[in-house]
Amino acid sequence: MKKLVLLPILLLLWLIWMFQEAKKNVVKSEILPVNNLPESFSGRSIFFISDIHFRKIPEKLLQNIEKTPDFVIVGGDLTEKDVPLQNVLHNIRQLKKVAQVVFVWGNNDIEEQPEMLRELLKDEGVIILENECISWELNNEKVEIAGVSDQNQVVDDRFLSGKRSNDISILVTHDPAVLNKLSHSQSICAALTGHTHGGQIRLGPFGLREKGGWKVRCGIPLLISNGYGTTTLPLRWGAPAETHLITLKRKEEGAIKFYNQ
Repeated sequence: MKKLVLLPILLLLWLIWMFQEAKKNVVKSEILPVNNLPESFSGRSIFFISDIHFRKIPEKLLQNIEKTPDFVIVGGDLTEKDVPLQNVLHNIRQLKKVAQVVFVWGNNDIEEQPEMLRELLKDEGVIILENECISWELNNEKVEIAGVSDQNQVVDDRFLSGKRSNDISILVTHDPAVLNKLSHSQSICAALTGHTHGGQIRLGPFGLREKGGWKVRCGIPLLISNGYGTTTLPLRWGAPAETHLITLKRKEEGAIKFYNQ
């Protein structure tokens, strides 16, 4: 009899824990060592957030960003079906308080008035990257931020074809599977992605989608973020909500691989 009473209590506690995991406002501080990084960029940082979906960004998340980054990069799925545009506007204006916002499309972003989303982003001064790159310039040196995939998730990396191996490009795309479709990856020093939610609900090593974290794919350091929001169920287990403050370092400064601070 006691076991029958205990079981629903444990289940309720587990659901509460999963809900809390989904509502975390974690900013992971991480170092990204880069070969041949121009000296001006060592110590500069990017704030990366993906898969916001239904969540509204509070001041608490912004306060957890320990230093001011040069860019905020939204790695897709800023929204999805039934998310009010007013929520999207709130989130963009929150992120604009941090730095210039750069956006790449996710597969769910086209579910609810994609052209209105595009206009909202343009009106708010957000840079939308669709199979193109922008230059990040400091002291006559530059690093490029390259966004691969467009609104319809069509991958075309021909704009990278003229890059040399000693050029520095940080690739941003929603789906990590895009790396397997690249033909011109010689200048890419790292890739920032989301999409999988880290599996969202994992039982040990098992999850419906790929586990998040830093990996190496196609010879490229790859971040798969667990993401900030959730879809279908506002619950997480084994893949807590996260965002990332990524600081660039020259590899010869002693950093051998990417790592958490």
